[in-house]
Amino acid sequence: MRDFIRLTRPLNLLIMAGTMVLMRYGTIGGHLERGLVQLLREEGSNATRADLILDPGFGPQLPLHLFILLVLSTVLIAAGGNVINDYFDTRIDRINKPGEVIVGRTVKRRVAMMGHLLLSGAGFLCGAVVAWRTGLWHLLVIPAFAIAALWTYSTTFKRQLIIGNGTVALLTALVPLTVGLYEIPALRSSFAAHAVVGLHGEQFRMELDYRAPWAWILGFSAFAFITSLVRELQKDMADVKGDEANGCRTIPIVWGMRWAKGLAMLYIGATIMALLALHMAVPALNGQLPFWYMQLGIVVPLLLSAGFTYNAVLREEHLRAGTLMKMSMVLGVLFAALIRYLP
Repeated sequence: MRDFIRLTRPLNLLIMAGTMVLMRYGTIGGHLERGLVQLLREEGSNATRADLILDPGFGPQLPLHLFILLVLSTVLIAAGGNVINDYFDTRIDRINKPGEVIVGRTVKRRVAMMGHLLLSGAGFLCGAVVAWRTGLWHLLVIPAFAIAALWTYSTTFKRQLIIGNGTVALLTALVPLTVGLYEIPALRSSFAAHAVVGLHGEQFRMELDYRAPWAWILGFSAFAFITSLVRELQKDMADVKGDEANGCRTIPIVWGMRWAKGLAMLYIGATIMALLALHMAVPALNGQLPFWYMQLGIVVPLLLSAGFTYNAVLREEHLRAGTLMKMSMVLGVLFAALIRYLP
């Protein structure tokens, strides 16, 4: 059982679940909290948030039990995808990491396949319940697409040029985006154009700007997409020996290691430039807290990952660069927790 759980990559699943929680309570909840602070400022009041009389339901509007099901849907489908990926990667893994092969050794192949089907099926059912209860039936396409994409990636796309990396990056970007696709329509439905806030016997209208949370969520999705592209390139460079022996057409095999490193550093450079541009263009990011967090928590790990990628020769060195990239990705998503404290 322990080895089957290892196949699902629980740390990655925990990061995915944490990302969704941060999008709900950090991005959506933080945006609403900033709106309250802005309202108090505009009214010239010295009151604190504790003095306000709010609707008991003020906050993210997707019911908690449905949000939990949404997280479960995403995590279960990802777990099933990880299992089927290892199922089809057995021959490659015997070359790249022979001591870590699980499928066919401690977990039988039919058990792995059945586990994939059960996990993916349970994830789809959870997603179907959320789509049904919210009335957003069109969003059922997300779990269906994720299951199909993960299967096709494991059987075909992973061995093809560019499309495999793009598929993983797109699925990674869907994790924060899915929360916005459910939460923001729920906010619109609950509060229409404004929320009513009470203070010292008076009532005030708090205008809700739905463009701001969308901008944040799209920003996190874009960050997830491009950093995931880099990580996939770093993994391709680490696994080039096994991939080449099994006929894969990844970028370091087809275009060469120099091109793969160049693309990885180009993506990292573009990410850093985008972060610096956002810092200068978005007033909420002009404070000391966001500046130092972005520099030390995101940009520094990105630069270190670029440096390790450039100098990497051995598989372990490429994996170390990938670990730094994952650290940057996690710290980037954690920025959502700071949104409520921005000016």
